[in-house]
Amino acid sequence: MHEVKLPQMGQSVEEASIVQWLKAEGDKVERGEPIVSIQTDKAEIECESPAAGVVRKILLEPDVTVPVMTVIALVGEADEPLPDLDQYKVSAGQAAEPVAEAAKAAPEPVAQVAAPATTTTASAGLADAPVSPRARRRAEALHVNPNLAKGTGVGGRVLEADVEAYAASVDGIAITPTAKRLAEIKGIDIARVKGTGPGGKITKEDIEGATPTRAAGETKRVPLTPMRRIIAQRMCESKFSAPHYYVTVEVDMAGAAKFRAEHPTKLSYNDLVMRGTALALQEWPAVNARWQGDAIEEVGDINLGFAVALPTGLIVPVVRQVQRLSLDELSQACKGLTEKARTGKLLPDDYSGSTFTISNLGGFGVDQFTAIINQPDSAILAVGQIKDRPVVIDGGIHVRPIMKLTLSSDHRVIDGALAAQFMGTLKGILE
Repeated sequence: MHEVKLPQMGQSVEEASIVQWLKAEGDKVERGEPIVSIQTDKAEIECESPAAGVVRKILLEPDVTVPVMTVIALVGEADEPLPDLDQYKVSAGQAAEPVAEAAKAAPEPVAQVAAPATTTTASAGLADAPVSPRARRRAEALHVNPNLAKGTGVGGRVLEADVEAYAASVDGIAITPTAKRLAEIKGIDIARVKGTGPGGKITKEDIEGATPTRAAGETKRVPLTPMRRIIAQRMCESKFSAPHYYVTVEVDMAGAAKFRAEHPTKLSYNDLVMRGTALALQEWPAVNARWQGDAIEEVGDINLGFAVALPTGLIVPVVRQVQRLSLDELSQACKGLTEKARTGKLLPDDYSGSTFTISNLGGFGVDQFTAIINQPDSAILAVGQIKDRPVVIDGGIHVRPIMKLTLSSDHRVIDGALAAQFMGTLKGILE
């Protein structure tokens, strides 16, 4: 009999919970085949069976948090006798409260933080339901919006079978390929759209005139997902424990734009901001610090977190030891982590251990904003869009590409003068 244990997924992960069993008792399973989805701090991971055989016993139901390395199932031969199951019982002191309780909520599955960026538009006007990784992959294969499927899992979670059922329900509807793709992007349930094309076929114009699926005047109650719970919990803890204040500078990005255009490899402006931030942190190491209650800890390595917005929340992958990376190496690291975040492949060590965080909403057309510190960091940089603005240079009015940067700082660690000096250095580097 082989024990299936809740795996150790990183030094920072001490506990996790079952999200969904991918196999039932009595099902055959191959060695290395996914058997269960578990959720940790912010990620859902599909865990593999350690051996081939039959799932003889599932020892833990979903939504209970237990320490890593806890035995959660048994795999063996179909006729193999079960051992004494009392040895596998989790004591009340070991098991945490169910996910349903906000104060003890387990964090959100990767399924909800790992959807491709295109689904941000697809869920416009709709409350995103939590979607399992398998369901999202199946939805991509069937070319349907998984957020339109009725979830039958825990907390309304959309499972693979739910996606298949929804796809079957709309399979016979006459619709043009362009209209079908547009409906997927806009979050339109084509079952509720009346076609005006030949034979009642739904056309692009029909979809453009439709609205996201919701009855007029309907108030929709959306259960909190584990991810939304943990975001609420941590943001409240940060905002109410760390005295925030804000420093804003305007940066002329003309030089950065020229540098980017002439660079031999493709760089994003966010790459340049991260590189500039790392250089500025090396000059002002007191900003790369943490509050420890009885001391301030200046961290030797610069581990930059960068916020990745996903349909159901936010995740912050971390590039480690940025001070040792070249600009091109930093760019590649960011691209790799972003792709892992959007495809559900981040591991706990990929999003823990940051010392400074950057949140960039410029791509959403935001000019300026203030961000809440991602603890245990003591500062977070909010990056706005680059926008042509009139500025006065040597007594003349010129149009320049200006970007606004706002630093949120924990006043227990970073005084105003230090924040101003750091921002002045960063501005100089970027310009």
